[in-house]
Amino acid sequence: MKPSKMLVLEVSGILMAVVTALLCGFVVIFLTSSEPFTAISALFLDPLSSWFNVGTILNKAVPLILTGLAVSVVLQTGVFSMGAEGQLYMGSFLGALTAVYLPGLSPWIHLPLVLLAALIGGAIFGAIPGILKAYMNANEIVTTLMLNFVAILLTSYFVNNQFKAQGGGYAKMENINKDILLAKIIPGTSAHAGILIALAAVVIVYLLLYKTSLGYELRLVGKNGHFARYGGIATRRIIVISVMISGALAALAGIVEILGIQGTFKQNFSAGLGFDGIIIALLARNHPVGVLIAGLFYAYIQVGAQTMQYGSDMPREVAVIIQVMLVLLVTAQAIFTFLKQRCAKNEQKAVK
Repeated sequence: MKPSKMLVLEVSGILMAVVTALLCGFVVIFLTSSEPFTAISALFLDPLSSWFNVGTILNKAVPLILTGLAVSVVLQTGVFSMGAEGQLYMGSFLGALTAVYLPGLSPWIHLPLVLLAALIGGAIFGAIPGILKAYMNANEIVTTLMLNFVAILLTSYFVNNQFKAQGGGYAKMENINKDILLAKIIPGTSAHAGILIALAAVVIVYLLLYKTSLGYELRLVGKNGHFARYGGIATRRIIVISVMISGALAALAGIVEILGIQGTFKQNFSAGLGFDGIIIALLARNHPVGVLIAGLFYAYIQVGAQTMQYGSDMPREVAVIIQVMLVLLVTAQAIFTFLKQRCAKNEQKAVK
């Protein structure tokens, strides 16, 4: 089957999943709401009713896009890592330390150092499950899940003790200097420059995966590790590299969230952004451009849930139902298998 047809089938399957999930949400609203049309309007139209809401969508989309890219890279390599949450915490923690405890630097030097520290921290922490997977055949799902707890609890300990802000009741570091916080890009909104970083990351990951020899090796190892090994590719090294790249991207999501929204490293600031990245990657079928679209759509639904809760009698949990249905439908390979079989039958009929 031609690649163009495969792409059409993939997109068609995703659209079918999205439409079905939205229809399930409509059904729930009509069954439980006394004002269903108001609730649906608030869910789908109100997020675009003001620039403030648009800015909120962009801010929520930034970490989703970056963690989605992080998960997509390892999934392309055939490694099902669930460690983006822990890598996000460890990388952003080191970035925040660099931001708080290296005062007096020019913002033009300080900000790149903060980002670099976060990237290195996430990559190093990501290397641990990568090495365990590549050289000891440890199950990456187990190791990455366990290391998430290590990262979250370790950083929580530090911000409750050694690095806790003076005189603060809440577990957090000292506030980061405003000079290196991300600038607002839309006047009158909270939208920050993190969306530009996310867009740049999408372009870089796309070029890496599809325009470089390293990207070819990453994808080949994911499709057929034995063939890649016989072809002379160091599959173990590729697995470690993929998880390190994933860790760096997850850490970038965390430090951008801190510099753009939080203003400092806080205990439990992520609220599951790393796990949301898994949903984004699955919805995007591991393609960087798809991650961008899926991240914006997911953020749109999240903001719609908030506006629906404020503007109608429906709780925001309806959006969770839509999100869960999306995960179930997108991961259901039967949809895509059915579409491929139909296309193959049509091609056979055309040949006859």
